[in-house]
Amino acid sequence: MAIVSQENILSILTTFNPWWQNGVVPKAFVKEFHRSSYYTCRKSLLSDLRRIVVMSGARRTGKTTIMYQLIHDLLEQGVKPQNILFFTFDHPVIRMAGMDQILNIYKNNISDNAHFYMFVDEVQFDKDWTNYLKMAYDMNPDMRSVATGSASAAIEDDVRESGAGRWTVIKVTTLSFYEYCALKGISKAQSVDDVFRIHTLSKQQQTQLMMGLSDLQIHLMRYMQIGGFPELVKTEDVPYAQKLIREDVMDRAIKHDLPRVHDIRSIDELEKVFVYLCYNSSSIINIEAMCKEFDGVSRPTVEKYIGYLADANLINISPQLNIKGKQVLKARNKIYVADSGIRGAVVLGADIYTKPSELGFALETAVFKHVKDFFVSENTLYEVGYIRDSKGAEIDVAVQYAGQPIQYIEAKMRNNSTVKDDNGIIIYGMADTPGYVISKNPTDFGLSERGATSLYRIPAYAFLYLIGKQHNQQAIKALTPQA
Repeated sequence: MAIVSQENILSILTTFNPWWQNGVVPKAFVKEFHRSSYYTCRKSLLSDLRRIVVMSGARRTGKTTIMYQLIHDLLEQGVKPQNILFFTFDHPVIRMAGMDQILNIYKNNISDNAHFYMFVDEVQFDKDWTNYLKMAYDMNPDMRSVATGSASAAIEDDVRESGAGRWTVIKVTTLSFYEYCALKGISKAQSVDDVFRIHTLSKQQQTQLMMGLSDLQIHLMRYMQIGGFPELVKTEDVPYAQKLIREDVMDRAIKHDLPRVHDIRSIDELEKVFVYLCYNSSSIINIEAMCKEFDGVSRPTVEKYIGYLADANLINISPQLNIKGKQVLKARNKIYVADSGIRGAVVLGADIYTKPSELGFALETAVFKHVKDFFVSENTLYEVGYIRDSKGAEIDVAVQYAGQPIQYIEAKMRNNSTVKDDNGIIIYGMADTPGYVISKNPTDFGLSERGATSLYRIPAYAFLYLIGKQHNQQAIKALTPQA
C-alpha cells in the first residue's frame, strides 16, 4: 500500500481539521487570552491588501495557538468549516506529499470553493515552501493563507528571494511579562499611553502607579526564572519546567530543526557554542576566545553557528551601535539568550534568588527582549543594540530610529543601583529625553537631573509590565477600525 495515497492524506487532514466534522475548534486548542502577535496576524489576514502571513519564532512560543484562535474567529464569523484547511509539515506523510499534492486533494475532496483559508504549520521543513505558497497565492486569488516556521532568518531569506510583495512576516517571541501575568490570571488596571513618558506624570500619579503594581515583584522573579513559554506559565515545578525547555525547545531546535534546515556537520559543536552563549548571556562576545574554548573550531564556523542559533530564535544579537553618528570600528555584538528561562534551563546553578549577578543577567535579558519586541516587531527603521566607547563607557540598551538615538536604558538589579558619572548613559545622555534606569527596589522611582541630561528610575516589575501592556494595547488599537 502506498504511504502517500489520497486515502492516507485525507485521513490525516480530517484529524488535523476536526471542525470539518463538528464545526468548532477543540476548546483545548483555543486560549482565552490573545497576545499582541495574534492581533497583528489577524489584521494582516483580514486586510484588503492580500498577503501571505508568515509567523516565525522559536518552538513552544504559541504560533500554532494563534493559528487556532484565528480559525476559531473565522468559524464564529460564519466561514464554512470545510473552507478552512490546516496541516503541518511536522508530520512525515505531509512532508512526503508536499504542499501542492495536499492542496489538490483538499480542493478535489473537501472544498472547491474559491474563497478558502489555508493554515500551514512548520513550513521550514518543506524546502520549496515559498514556491508552492507563491504558486497557490497566484492561482487562487481569493485564498488567504497563514504559515508558521521556527527558522526566522531562513524564512525571511526565502521570502525576500520569492518577492516581498506577497508576504508579511511577523515574529512571535516568548511571552512578555504582561502576557505572562495575563495567562496566570493576574490583571492590573494600571496602564500608560507611553512608558517612556511616565516622568511627565505628577509625583502623586507616579506613586499611585508604582504602588498599584508593586505586588507584581514576586511574579517577575518567577517569570525571569522559568521564562515566557506559554505552556509553562502555570507550573509550580521549576525543575520540570527547565527539563521541558531543554528537551522541547533547545534539543529539538539544535538536534532536529537546525540540522534539517541547514547543512550542519557537527551537532556537538553547535551545542557547545549554544551552551557557551548561555553562560555568557548579556556579554560582548569575543569570537577568538570562543575558538580557543572549542579547540579546533574555526572562526567562520563559530560565526555561522551563532547565526543559526539566532535563526532558531534561541538567542538575540545586540549590535554595537554608532555613537552620535560616529561609526564604530571593529564593532562587536552582545549576545542574549532569547528568554531568561533558557539560560536558567542550561545554567542550573543560576539562582536569581540568591545570586545578585544572576538576577542582573536575567533582568538585562528581559529588558532587551521587551524593548526589542516593542520597537522592532513592526518597524524595521528602529534598531535596538548597545553602546560602548573606546574607554569602556557603556549603555546596556540603546534604541535608534533611522540611525538617530531616541532612548537609552540601563538595567540595575543590584541593591546598590548607583549610576556613576562615567557611565555611558550620563556621558551620552540626551538633553530632552531621560535615560531610563531599571532598578530592583519597588520604591526607587522618579526623575533626577544629572548634568546636561536626566535619569528616570523605575522598578523592573513596573517597566516590564507597562511596556508589555502598551505593546498589546497598540496591537488591539491597530486592528480596531478608527472612527
